[in-house]
Amino acid sequence: MKFFNNLPKTNFESSIGTFTISDFFTYLDVEHVLVSEGSISIDDKTTLLEAASLNYSDVNSFWAFVPANYTINPFDLLAPNTFLFSQTNADKINLILLPSPNAVTGGVAFPVGSILTPYNNNSGASYQYGSTGNFDLSGALAVIEQSSFYDGNMVIGSQVGGTGSFISINNPSEHVVVIQKNTDGSYTWAGDYYTGNKKAYTQKVTTQVLNDDGKTIYKETVSSNPTLDTYILSSTPINGITTPNLFTVINNVVNKTKLIEAYIPSELGLIQSSFITTKYN
Repeated sequence: MKFFNNLPKTNFESSIGTFTISDFFTYLDVEHVLVSEGSISIDDKTTLLEAASLNYSDVNSFWAFVPANYTINPFDLLAPNTFLFSQTNADKINLILLPSPNAVTGGVAFPVGSILTPYNNNSGASYQYGSTGNFDLSGALAVIEQSSFYDGNMVIGSQVGGTGSFISINNPSEHVVVIQKNTDGSYTWAGDYYTGNKKAYTQKVTTQVLNDDGKTIYKETVSSNPTLDTYILSSTPINGITTPNLFTVINNVVNKTKLIEAYIPSELGLIQSSFITTKYN
């Protein structure tokens, strides 16, 4: 890539030979270079390579987007594409697990990677079936992808292995078994529970704007109201402006800016000549 072609080189000796690598102590001093920038509209439906081809007519110049936006990780630079995000997360469900079908509090959270399966009422000797812990080793399952130990809310991914979904937003509650993932990578039976507080993951409320001072707070920090994400989206006047005070996952994706900064193509050479190498004695 042209970015690395401009860096000073050093030889690296290893047991399998000598390699020429770029100097680790060289960086771009972009803050002191007078170069013009502009905004381009892009989200993660387009790669930075494609954006570089369109903006600079050179796929190797994709690195220029990183210093232009004062970021380190290029994979975090682009906002999610709303349509693709909705499709990818359409089957995910937010829920809590309760000790009984009529319980409304006492949700228990389990580590990410743990598994939910339908509960089976076993019969017969344990060596025939019951030793598995009330679940079918060949049956349906869903993996926990997000877990909040603050309020017990979890997000499960797509439900696979069965003829249909065993957890549905439209059902009041389902009897399920938890196969907990342990820190050493092993799995253990963790008991049976009942689902509650279910909603589509994309409709899960994640942030709230306080009505009194307009500050933004996150759901997990609202200790006075741990069931904030059960509320529906509403509008409340803040400083005379009607603004939604509760924001869901999909709201945040839609509202996130799809603009990033890009150097003016004709001035890209100024950046490439602005490397500084730190000298250590």
